[in-house]
Amino acid sequence: MVGGKWGKRGSAKLTRISLQSLIAIVAAATIGCPETLRRPIVHPCDASCYFPFEFQGGYITQNTVTPEGAVRYSRVNITENAIPLWGMCHKRRDNNVILMTGSEEASCYRCFHLKLVSKNVLRVLAADKDYLSKCHTNEEKALASCLSDDDLLNEAKNTEIILYKFHEWDGAEVRQEYCPIHGRYRMTYSVDSSDTADAIECDSVESEVDNCPSGSALNLRFRNCAFPDREVTFECLGHWRGFGNRNYLALLSTGNESHLGPKYRCATYTENPKTGEIEISFSRDSTCRAIERQYVRHPNSRYTNGNGIGSEYHHEVLTLRPIPLEFGPVIQYCSFPSWLIGRWEHVVVNQNQLIYKDHNTFKTYTMKCVKNYTNHDSNKYIVYSQTQCGEEMYQCLKIERRDTNVFEFQISSRQSANYTATICNDFYFNDDRWLTQGRLDSNDIVSPCPIIGEFSGIIPDDEGLCAKLSSECESQDIMYYQISACDYANEVYEEREYRCLGQWTHRNIVYTYTQRRDVGTYECFVGTMLSDRQIFIKEAGEHCQRDVNPHRFGMELNKVAHCTPPQVFKSPGRPTHKYSEVPQPTQRPGLPVNGGGAGGHSGVLAGTSGNHFHQSSSPSAVPNSTPAPASSVPTGYADGGQRGGSSNSDDGSSSSSSSGNSNGGSSGGGAAGGNNYPPYKTNSKHEPASVKPGTVGSTAAHVQSHYTYLLLATFICVILGCKNISC
Repeated sequence: MVGGKWGKRGSAKLTRISLQSLIAIVAAATIGCPETLRRPIVHPCDASCYFPFEFQGGYITQNTVTPEGAVRYSRVNITENAIPLWGMCHKRRDNNVILMTGSEEASCYRCFHLKLVSKNVLRVLAADKDYLSKCHTNEEKALASCLSDDDLLNEAKNTEIILYKFHEWDGAEVRQEYCPIHGRYRMTYSVDSSDTADAIECDSVESEVDNCPSGSALNLRFRNCAFPDREVTFECLGHWRGFGNRNYLALLSTGNESHLGPKYRCATYTENPKTGEIEISFSRDSTCRAIERQYVRHPNSRYTNGNGIGSEYHHEVLTLRPIPLEFGPVIQYCSFPSWLIGRWEHVVVNQNQLIYKDHNTFKTYTMKCVKNYTNHDSNKYIVYSQTQCGEEMYQCLKIERRDTNVFEFQISSRQSANYTATICNDFYFNDDRWLTQGRLDSNDIVSPCPIIGEFSGIIPDDEGLCAKLSSECESQDIMYYQISACDYANEVYEEREYRCLGQWTHRNIVYTYTQRRDVGTYECFVGTMLSDRQIFIKEAGEHCQRDVNPHRFGMELNKVAHCTPPQVFKSPGRPTHKYSEVPQPTQRPGLPVNGGGAGGHSGVLAGTSGNHFHQSSSPSAVPNSTPAPASSVPTGYADGGQRGGSSNSDDGSSSSSSSGNSNGGSSGGGAAGGNNYPPYKTNSKHEPASVKPGTVGSTAAHVQSHYTYLLLATFICVILGCKNISC
């Protein structure tokens, strides 16, 4: 995001998008603008926008289908700020894009809905079937024609265009995608279509499907079918969850034969969770809508000729029945921890089995838990592992829980054909090389981002480019990142939205693992803080590199506005790791500790404002107030909340907090080891926040204070004899 991706300092280099590419964006934006605006960093035309580099590249899309059923394709190219023939990027609102063609005197505007459903598949929706021949004369009419949320869900009110990427923005080949189907299966295949006179079937028990040697492909081997033996290989371009929770799969046929339909295929698939049986339903062409037209033999169908017989139908199904793996030498099993069970990015875990998809080698490992290595080091597990190609071995897993939604693991560098405990020796692990995993479907567990408010700064070594990092005031787990021209803040080159999944501290640096909500990828960031208004942040790759120094090579961001979380939240019961200790804001006199009175403000990091939260939905300017000393509140804790005595570190040890319990919170070890989950605990009348006796904020405090004054007055009366004072 910063430092590594958008700027460089020292040996750090740009990744994904280069400085030259960004300069090209600015240069391209000046096309059609007055000569006086053509400078290295300028404010080009008032209305212009840019596509994320994940969108950019060359695509294939279906053009026409011949009467014989052959699919003809056309190419579509997406540049930094245009889709040639469709138009220049004029304005973006979330996933809606206004494209403009023509001159200023005779402009033509169209609205498209763009959604990157996987790395190599872009789904485009338009309101009109003739989306290239119809347009609007001004921007307002084009915006009004954009599809509403209801229209997006109603297939009768939109036209779908599926774009399959065949090269990246820099001309490189598309990245491989892991298939959602792995292992070995016996298959049956059937086609019943209006295009064929006779149905095609293959129900031979000798026909199989596998993805050996690469998990990015499906190999279909037809044997003893009603047609000659053949082999067909599909490369997986991507898979996604669509409307109605249907699972979609995009495939590319690698051969030149047309035995199994067109070159690009779209399909849906379902899996029986009990039997593991998978059914794949193919589209008749390269679109995804044609899948829904395969069961049309009923009187109400628009594809019937009036007598209930479909004049156009297509039913093409591949049924897969799994061939069980055989784990020969395993005679005993252990169990993985309960918190690990579930679905993660590349890992699926049940009680004694872990399936890991290695996205570097495209090997799938099915691991059976055999034994915990030792009692005092229970985060290591000896596993019996088998790949999708049948390779078998003993390996050792080292697993560390970083946060509720994040864990990291390593696989021992040594493997053995026979059981041996020596493969779990520390010598075979490297504490600076971890594989980081985020939990899927984790929306019910909130993990706050390590910042609250709005920060801005200049991108290192990229003259004229500025960045802004801001938090979602009402959702502490959401933050936004924006790249723009420093002189023209409205000229935005890149916008990203992140969801924070978890944070932890290693060697006094905070690691934050996030998910890109706009494209679905996962990224890690490291950060440090010199004060409550100055942070340094840098990318740490997909798997949270440990050799990244944000203070030296990162980007400096300074706070320009703050916001306060909603009143319904309370300070976390476990350590919420921050970039550094933050001064506690001074509480206004007369406000109760648990009151949500207006005017209270939070620190720059989540959870530092305790329970006196103030309703706010947007950042507000930073006041010129003098903060309390930084030592008044420990990192990651809030006044009035429970103060744990330790936090997680990579080596599993805990460090004790030396800060006093000045705000009445319990100073026990409730948060020790980072095991108190979930991160938020709401206040209720059954669980009031603790308040020190004699302080403002509780009924008991008022009673005790009144009683103290009464005793003091009586004592004075006794001493003075009540001569001049009426007792």
